[in-house]
Amino acid sequence: MKKALKTLALMTSAICTVGMASCSVHKRNVLTERPQPEQIQAALDSICSEGYNLFVAERVNWIATDSALAHCDENNLRGNIIWQPNSGMWSAVFFDREQKNCLFELVYDTRTGEERFFYEPRPLSEQEREQWELKGTMFDNAIKSYGDSLRYNSDYGRPNVDFVRVDPNTIRMYILQGVERPNVIPIGNDYSIDFDNKGNTKAFRRYHRSFLPMSTVDENGEKVATIYHSHLKDNPYITPTDICNFLLYRGEMESTGVLSIALDGYIIYNAKDNSAVFLSKEVMEKINGNK
Repeated sequence: MKKALKTLALMTSAICTVGMASCSVHKRNVLTERPQPEQIQAALDSICSEGYNLFVAERVNWIATDSALAHCDENNLRGNIIWQPNSGMWSAVFFDREQKNCLFELVYDTRTGEERFFYEPRPLSEQEREQWELKGTMFDNAIKSYGDSLRYNSDYGRPNVDFVRVDPNTIRMYILQGVERPNVIPIGNDYSIDFDNKGNTKAFRRYHRSFLPMSTVDENGEKVATIYHSHLKDNPYITPTDICNFLLYRGEMESTGVLSIALDGYIIYNAKDNSAVFLSKEVMEKINGNK
């Protein structure tokens, strides 16, 4: 944590000279006063947990897709599900053209980190068929209800979609800005849609109003120590999508920061232990004065 605080101190010094890009969450209530420290920390702990779960979903998606395309004829593939059979397991299943058989499967154990790959064709289970139908229903309802509100920047990449179960009655669909360019961490063009167990929409979130392609190298091509951005008054905290994208594209970076206008301070996220802390401007001034 001392190293993380030192990094944030360096970041706040840089803010004075280079400034920060601003992001805003769409239609979120503005805080009228700063919550108590324990309330802020509880919110950050919850966001870190959600962000890491999203990172796992997206990483499984990446690994499974690359492996399936490497071992299967793409012309024989049609559709996939990447889902959670239980709380400790992820399964990625890729179908044949008739959608009757599984041609490739990746099973990831979140408790041990073990990855198991299966390349022998097998019939789809009834549960997998149900998940495939549910995925189609959620996609259709998402586009029908919120398609006009979704944006992505095709110059950087196509959107990535993940489904994560957040509680027994809710499945959350995340839509993230994909990046096909090197040395970029995407901030923004990120959304989530909540569904019930039948695929009906329950809630919509737009996490950032703008898209910020944050470079991981400076003008000389040298790796930067960290990246940071600011959130306006309607977006007090770091977001799960901020955390997920940082973990996906960070390279060797250990931490990232957010200047929170609403909280009048700084949030620093540390990748090593998946934790975030809030430091008020008053605390940061003391840290900078003692460094």
